[in-house]
Amino acid sequence: MSCDITSGFTLGCRDNTGGLKNIYILSGSISSTGGATGLLDAISGSGTFFKFELTRQTGDFTEAINANVENGTIFYEQTVNAPFHKLQSTTRNQVRVLAKNPDLKMIVETNNGSSDGVGNFFLLGQERGLSLSAGQGQTGTAFGDLNGYTLTFTGQEPEPASELSGSNLAGILTGIAVG
Repeated sequence: MSCDITSGFTLGCRDNTGGLKNIYILSGSISSTGGATGLLDAISGSGTFFKFELTRQTGDFTEAINANVENGTIFYEQTVNAPFHKLQSTTRNQVRVLAKNPDLKMIVETNNGSSDGVGNFFLLGQERGLSLSAGQGQTGTAFGDLNGYTLTFTGQEPEPASELSGSNLAGILTGIAVG
């Protein structure tokens, strides 16, 4: 086992943007993924990644590194916070199905990406899956308050989230549709 550091990084330009643009949740299965370097060239499987659009500056993804020096263990806790606007039966029914699923695979699209407006993509829950761990539905009080659901998806993975290569999500997926 090699734990040698092989490179550093430079600061680069200040051209970074926070937040999530979209999340894609899989209805189906991933049978294999490629790329051991953290950059995935292809994901194969079956089913559909359903797109959930997020309003600007409302959704986020965090990945906490959990290490125990005494036990020599490490895992990565992935958390996605996403608001689903409008308290209505169709949204309620989606939330209900998501809450029942213990093994969600999710792709997050960041706001930080290429000049053509497409963000960077990361695969979450790749090995152990994510689950809907918290959330609430609310009407709000004032006219400007959120009327809808705020959901939190979490998962613990043995490796950090892998970035997908390229800016064409459908081109990276083999046998899996984007809906």
